[in-house]
Amino acid sequence: MFSWLIRVSLAIVVAMVAMSARAQDIEIIAAPVPGMPHAVLYSEAGAGPRPVIVILHGAEGGTEAGDRFGPILARMGYAAVGLPYYSPNWGEFGPPQPLPEIAGSFIDIRIDQLADLREALRAMPAADVDRFGLLGASKGSEFALSAASRYDWIDAVVAYTPTDVVWEGWGLETLEAEGTRSSFSFEGQPLAFMPYRGFVEGLLAGPGQADLRAIHANGRADHPEREAEARIPVENYAGPLLMVAGGQDLQWDSADAATAIKATRDAAGLDTVAVIYPEAGHDLVGDGGPRDASRSGGTPETNAQARADAWPQVVAFLQRSLTD
Repeated sequence: MFSWLIRVSLAIVVAMVAMSARAQDIEIIAAPVPGMPHAVLYSEAGAGPRPVIVILHGAEGGTEAGDRFGPILARMGYAAVGLPYYSPNWGEFGPPQPLPEIAGSFIDIRIDQLADLREALRAMPAADVDRFGLLGASKGSEFALSAASRYDWIDAVVAYTPTDVVWEGWGLETLEAEGTRSSFSFEGQPLAFMPYRGFVEGLLAGPGQADLRAIHANGRADHPEREAEARIPVENYAGPLLMVAGGQDLQWDSADAATAIKATRDAAGLDTVAVIYPEAGHDLVGDGGPRDASRSGGTPETNAQARADAWPQVVAFLQRSLTD
């Protein structure tokens, strides 16, 4: 019996290696999306319409998330779109804004720009906008869940290290007006949000000095009366949801948030999976090996183990949600 299992396991490994080798031979086309600054559609050369997956970056902003995961998802058979929606602009307090055509403050980021993106993709032969998924991480998960709760054409969501509430925004405008602006907006109206406690103080302390988990937790503790309005109405999203979170997350408590989201959606009978790694931190996207965890939480090893375990589940989830 055991020799048979070994032969089967070896056959699976050989097949996966062969598939990976073939994937590397696939030519990927990177095409700008008309009317959407710095958005890029990655797709297999010569292929017909493929399910769309929009990649939503976190607080780092820019194009790195799309540049990294766009080709990977395209080789898996998707029309992958990197959608940069934030490019930090701290004026005289920081370097020049890398992408001045998009928002320079994380304030009132337009959730409805996803609808603009979908319409722009209709004109691109590689994109099948009737199969539409989102893959977000951190603030990108906040974006993804907020959007999915409002648009019934979103068919699948992967939310890495999610939050269950919308949070306060930040930027030059809030340095002397802390607690006054939202991270996101929809159809011209800011979303109700949960304030921080001590964000500007942490910002002024210098890079890497702020205790972001405490800033979020303390803000939440200070404003229990805002919980109901700030909560993302995840029960309004009828499609499947996969969340990946870490119990040692130093950015915010993504494990508790994922647990709360799952409980809400389970009560509504909705397809929801929460994969929580108690010893892992915030850096859980992809399947890469150990890397620095000083600001993420967890250790390089526990985070790498979590990524290695979660990525095949993400791949399978996207396949059953968008292609099966």
